[in-house]
Amino acid sequence: MSTASGAGPERPYRVALTGARTFFGERLIAALEEDPACEHIAALDIRPPESGRTKTRFSRLDLTDPTSDEQAAKILADDGIDVLCHLAFLAHPSHSSSWAHELEAIGSLYIMNAAATAKVPKVVLRSTTAVYGAHPMNPAFLTESHRLRGEKTSRWVMDKVAAERELARLRRDCPKIVCTSLRFGMTVGPTIRTWWSRMLSRQSVMRLMGYDPLMQFLHEDDAVAALVKAVKEDHPGDFNIVGPGTLYYSDVLKLGGRVGIPVPHLMGYAFGNVLFNLQLADAPGTFLNYLRYTWVADDRRMRQVMGFSPRHGSREAIESFYLSLARKQQQAPAVSARGAV
Repeated sequence: MSTASGAGPERPYRVALTGARTFFGERLIAALEEDPACEHIAALDIRPPESGRTKTRFSRLDLTDPTSDEQAAKILADDGIDVLCHLAFLAHPSHSSSWAHELEAIGSLYIMNAAATAKVPKVVLRSTTAVYGAHPMNPAFLTESHRLRGEKTSRWVMDKVAAERELARLRRDCPKIVCTSLRFGMTVGPTIRTWWSRMLSRQSVMRLMGYDPLMQFLHEDDAVAALVKAVKEDHPGDFNIVGPGTLYYSDVLKLGGRVGIPVPHLMGYAFGNVLFNLQLADAPGTFLNYLRYTWVADDRRMRQVMGFSPRHGSREAIESFYLSLARKQQQAPAVSARGAV
């Protein structure tokens, strides 16, 4: 493994990652397959990744299984893993919240236990700036030292907070392990699909009357680049990974030609919960806090300590998403027409 200084030739390294079939798992595997210094990739998931080639070895691992910590520890030790990337997180809230809690919160406990047992030199967690929560008393820019308040009524967010706490426990109990948390901002782009992208794919989007929070976005390519950097270099600690610049929510909607449907916030929470329970909305009503209050993250530690600078700004990231969406919508009628001939 190389250090942050980059001095000298890169040493060979071996990587294991959970969530191999997630967007970030597939993209990270593809990047590591191209890196000559990476000699082995242990892909852990319930299904094999599509991007794995000669370096990748798939091992089935279900993080809802109470024995998954023992299974993972054996794989990590047997494969001589240098870096463990924990990426097994859902891209959007699930109606099966109990199962999701077992996967993300309890699964993170199992994975950190496995890392401690196998004495893995480094663990990288893919987190989110949503763990800070959207609250009226948030500072203008949330630093990594800000308390992780999350959203108490959202299990999806609080499961991410629980994963952060498990990493903090590993850092405390095993100080020799390099523990890195990458807190991604709202990640968008041509191919990633999250609850944000699903919501913004709709022509009409809910907005809360009297509120227009600042937002920041991260391009999917920059998110993957940050993951690769954390794998190849040692950067202990927590890092907000966000694109430069901010946009008001109203401007985000205008860029995509979206129509904002104004809703009183008290009505919006209840209405949102009803729509989510009927599977007509992408997130429950409590997520409207993220459309009500500003939760912009400070990027100085990312730039000054980690030495990472995203190539795309917030505006570029959301524009690339809208552009790819428009292209897909233009192609769909053409495909339908050809099929009718």
